[in-house]
Amino acid sequence: MKNKLRDILVVIGWTASISLMTIIIEYSKPPRLGSYSVAFDAYRLIILVMSFLFGMFLVDLVKILYSSIGTIILSTVISVMYTALYDLYVLGLGKYFSEVAPGWEWEWVTFLAFLRIFHKTFPVVAILVLIGGMIGGVVSDWLWPHRG
Repeated sequence: MKNKLRDILVVIGWTASISLMTIIIEYSKPPRLGSYSVAFDAYRLIILVMSFLFGMFLVDLVKILYSSIGTIILSTVISVMYTALYDLYVLGLGKYFSEVAPGWEWEWVTFLAFLRIFHKTFPVVAILVLIGGMIGGVVSDWLWPHRG
């Protein structure tokens, strides 16, 4: 029971941190034309380190695999929901789509938010989450072989 609760809390924390980094990446200013942005690479490095740290709390590699897949799916859903609501209510993009299809503007905003988050998340962030979690689990098993 204690291990199951720990696994659930790890997935919730992992999801929250990946969602936060994805939203920060989405709404940070793009670099000027001709310049290189280090911030996007730093955010991805933070995602890798956080995945490594959360992977250290999980013991079994199968649990790490399933937890990382669940984390990727949940963080994508949370990021899309946040982005769609932010675009619809704060940025006011619904008024532009209400002229095209009245009553369906929230669907257009949600669909465009999904496309933007999917573009930011897959495949780079998903691979970083999987790699960081697996390396964290291997290091955890190597440092504390008695856990289980």
